Order: sequence, then structure tokens, then C-alpha cells
Amino acid sequence: MKAAILTLLAGATLLACPVLALADESIPDMKGDWVGKSYTIIAGSGSHWPTSAGTFEKPGLLEKDLVIRVTQQADRRFWGVTILSGNGEKTEEPFIGELTGKDHRFAVFVDTDGYWSGEINGDEFSFCYTQAGAVHEGKTSSVISCTEVRHQH
Repeated sequence: MKAAILTLLAGATLLACPVLALADESIPDMKGDWVGKSYTIIAGSGSHWPTSAGTFEKPGLLEKDLVIRVTQQADRRFWGVTILSGNGEKTEEPFIGELTGKDHRFAVFVDTDGYWSGEINGDEFSFCYTQAGAVHEGKTSSVISCTEVRHQH
């Protein structure tokens, strides 16, 4: 009886191992550059938008080249730097993030003053960035930026 139970447990363990390995393989590889253009609406000015004169009554409608550079990844967790450039300005900001949801295709992450959330579909990441009343170097800004970026391998 003990031998049968041990054999059954060993078989179940062997069957579970490949399933666990397949589950890990479903986690997208986030490392590398995700490139696109930001489409931003802003009230105020701040770190990435130092020359913005937008207000809630007349918000700034701005665009810049965007690189989300994921430098490291450990399972579902990833981190790196966001680079925005355009209009003679270039800024960088660190972030941390995590994948969640069905097949780990939903990403949430934070930088020093805002939040990102969106969905990964193959090599495309569609997301929105939000920041409410963040203060940077004495300036306050509220920002929403929704866009798509593509993974550069």
C-alpha cells in the first residue's frame, strides 16, 4: 500500500513539474527597449514637460519620442528607465513594475511620481500613464498619456 502511494505521489510530482515549467514560459520577456511616441495631456509643468504652460482650462497637448528601457527582469517583476525626448528636451526616470493577469499580459508599474498600466499583445504594449498633482522641483503637474510602444529585439 505504501509503495503504491509513493509511486502515485512520484508520478504526480513528475506531471506537475512540466506544468510549472510551462507556466514560467508564459511570462513575457520585457527586457529591451519599447519604442513609440507619447501623446500627453498636461495641466502644469514638471520633470518631463518643463516648458509646458498647460492648465486645466487649457491643457497642454504634447508629444515626445518615448523609450521604455527594461534593464532587468526577475520572473514577473521588471525595472528600468523611461526616456522622453523632443523639443530640445531629454529626460530619464527610473521605474519598477510587475506583470499580472491572464498569461501575465497586463503590466502595472510606477516611476517616481506616476503610474502606468496596460496590456501586452505580442511585441506591442498599449498603456496609459497617470500622475495627479505631482510636485517636481516646486512645479505641480497632472498628466495623462496613453500610447502604444513596440518591443525592439
